[in-house]
Amino acid sequence: MIKAFAMKSHFFCILILSSFFSILLGKEWTTQITTEEARYSLGGPLLKDEKNLVGKWKGGNDEGDKWEIFRRANHVYSIQVSWMDDGEEQTFAGHGLWAVRKGEFIYVDILDTECETEPEWPVEVENRIPTVEIEVCMEKLKSSQKQKIVTNNEESGDSVETKVDKFEMSWMKRFNNLNNIEDAQLYDDIQLACITDLSGVFEFFTDSSFPIDKKMAGKWKTTDNDPDDDSNWSSEWILRADGTSTSEFEDEEDSTTTLTHGLWSLRNGKFYGIDLIEGNEKLSFNDSFLWSEKIVKSGPNEFATQWVDEERKVFLFLPMVITVTDKRVKKFESEKLEKAFKNKSLGLPYLKKMLN
Repeated sequence: MIKAFAMKSHFFCILILSSFFSILLGKEWTTQITTEEARYSLGGPLLKDEKNLVGKWKGGNDEGDKWEIFRRANHVYSIQVSWMDDGEEQTFAGHGLWAVRKGEFIYVDILDTECETEPEWPVEVENRIPTVEIEVCMEKLKSSQKQKIVTNNEESGDSVETKVDKFEMSWMKRFNNLNNIEDAQLYDDIQLACITDLSGVFEFFTDSSFPIDKKMAGKWKTTDNDPDDDSNWSSEWILRADGTSTSEFEDEEDSTTTLTHGLWSLRNGKFYGIDLIEGNEKLSFNDSFLWSEKIVKSGPNEFATQWVDEERKVFLFLPMVITVTDKRVKKFESEKLEKAFKNKSLGLPYLKKMLN
């Protein structure tokens, strides 16, 4: 049992590290961002004209704005900017995507630390800037050297950046020491924030950089330690080797049960899931919900995840942490799930057919 758990944990480490290093090379993911002015393609492999821009920088422009920025090879940046407005200092801190195209430096903020994701948004991701507020900025790349970068736009004139060994701005100091997992999870969050339809959902869950751990396939029973749940609460679900899942949903009004089908994935220390079909009815993008939970334990026959409930407090001020435990079972209590487990047609082709 101990040996099996160690092998399983070793697999997760390899999966996370190999995915992280492929992310650093910027090979895995591209996205299209459309505004009223144009359509922009961002992400993908790092281009020759972009290599000098990677790293830690501090900058300023002719208007007196000052910033520090960390541009990564996967085209994700983190930035803190300060400027004066009517005699008061204003700041922005967040993350976005950058690129160089035909001599133009392009950047777009995707996550704003002061922004709350819309309550009804169907993808769980913090600080997402609403699609209607997304603004793609372009500046002429006047010069690009290993230690100095100069760009220009008509409004703020020249912007000059010089390379630094470490950041000094308060929010940016967190990036002085590289954290592989946090960096990889930020990359995931950027991708999640860019999902606006079901095709984006499928792209996220079927990303070849994160192959499904086929050892996780099977029958599972879920319980949690939520103090407000019924003490006998549990649920069951199927995880398949092709990344699809099936669970049973109970209607609270009439106690009838319906099978739901969706997708699951493990990536960078998190478990992701989404239901896409209820019974024989497909869910629209806005009616679905793509959720994630932190993986805190992983074994061949048991794994555990956690999520944080900010609304409920422990000791008056600490957010409540709920631990969800899944254990492998030989047989489901639900006859519907037992039948679904034997039905080999309920897999990825079925989901794609139903949702087309």
